[in-house]
Amino acid sequence: MTKLAGYRGTGARGTREGEEAAGARCRWCGRPMPLRQGPGRPRQYCRQGCRQQAHLARKLAAAHGLGDADVIVSRSTLEELQGAVYCLQAAIEDVDADLAEAGEDPVEVARALSWLLDNARPLAALWVEPRPAPDPSSSVLR
Repeated sequence: MTKLAGYRGTGARGTREGEEAAGARCRWCGRPMPLRQGPGRPRQYCRQGCRQQAHLARKLAAAHGLGDADVIVSRSTLEELQGAVYCLQAAIEDVDADLAEAGEDPVEVARALSWLLDNARPLAALWVEPRPAPDPSSSVLR
């Protein structure tokens, strides 16, 4: 096997030295992670605390019969996310209809884009935080 100069394999796709891995984020908190130079596996967590919280969450999930792909969020968080997605869907439908009527009028296109952005920003700003791990003295984790 030959090694490419400057190539760092990261699973199914590789990056060259000095490049940021596209979308590399901490698996627990979602913070962007800088690309690490040198050999070894790419980091999955930005801090030791995030790694520990993820470990505790996996342990708790296993105790309740949940898999790695299962996520628990509060009802209010889910409703907030669904509401923001609904607003964006409605805005897309409105903009599609407005652009079909407006043709190539730059004022109408700008107004439609502004409307779409106004409805997309709340969704883009929404971040679903992982729930903190329960008290380690809890009987569930034993």
